Amino acid sequence: MSRKWDVVEVLRHARHDWMNDLQLIKGNLDLNRIDRAKQVIEEMVLAAQNESKLSNLKLPLLTEWILTYNWSGSMIKLDFEILDCTADHGLDDQGLVSWCTRFVDELVQCVSGNGENQLSILLHITKDAPRFIFDFTGILSHAGAMKEWLENERRNGTNISIEQIEEEVLVFHVSL
Repeated sequence: MSRKWDVVEVLRHARHDWMNDLQLIKGNLDLNRIDRAKQVIEEMVLAAQNESKLSNLKLPLLTEWILTYNWSGSMIKLDFEILDCTADHGLDDQGLVSWCTRFVDELVQCVSGNGENQLSILLHITKDAPRFIFDFTGILSHAGAMKEWLENERRNGTNISIEQIEEEVLVFHVSL
């Protein structure tokens, strides 16, 4: 973990995010766009449910890393979804954060600052086959370097299945 957040900072960032969502709802209601306001509310509920599932995984370091990542001002916006989860997984929390941090640091080096870069992490945490799916959309200015990094990780024992690497899309699975 590169930064330790204190309680006041966490509350300030969380309140800021929450106020942004409330302003979206209010703005859409003011414009009589009721359906869009309802959609924003549904998105807020889904996000809260995902955060709850993530928090219950018994992976506190990974949870903190995911929930606070977007507060760092990175060129990549991170979102996540919990597809399936069990707290009885036996995963190495520190190892997961270390690997994810190395991966995202490498990805930041390979993206263009001229695009809207989005990384989605889908977590499918089961006792038998925990799996992480990384789905990047944006502009990879160095797709070859990213592929080489992933191939090197695979040679070093990480179970990676590369689905797609192109200039604007990167999708791969990591099974642990």
